[in-house]
Amino acid sequence: MTAIEVNTSTVSKLNHSLPPAGFYSVEFAVDEPHPLYQFKIWHSESSPMFVVVKENSAVLPKLKAGSVLNMTYYSSDAQCPKKQIETRIGHISSERKGRFQGHCTIDLVPINQATFQN
Repeated sequence: MTAIEVNTSTVSKLNHSLPPAGFYSVEFAVDEPHPLYQFKIWHSESSPMFVVVKENSAVLPKLKAGSVLNMTYYSSDAQCPKKQIETRIGHISSERKGRFQGHCTIDLVPINQATFQN
């Protein structure tokens, strides 16, 4: 393996470990105005952005695939302000084994990708 191959592999792994657009967490309320729920943003090759919720969480029954919520995204860059973005709840999967066993993964799909990236 050459140095270029190693560096390409390292850059690829680094890119997959960073959340989209530099956001590290999301916050939202299902029943306005409270309670507020905050989750770390995860991503994988198969899902660009998702959150992980315990199967027995009080918020889980309130989240339905296809529903749209106004979510506040927090950046990993302290210089960037938080952003309010309309987000559609995507696929909700119950994880029976692996890293997220006992949790559900919930895909997040920003409605306006241009707003999300800027």
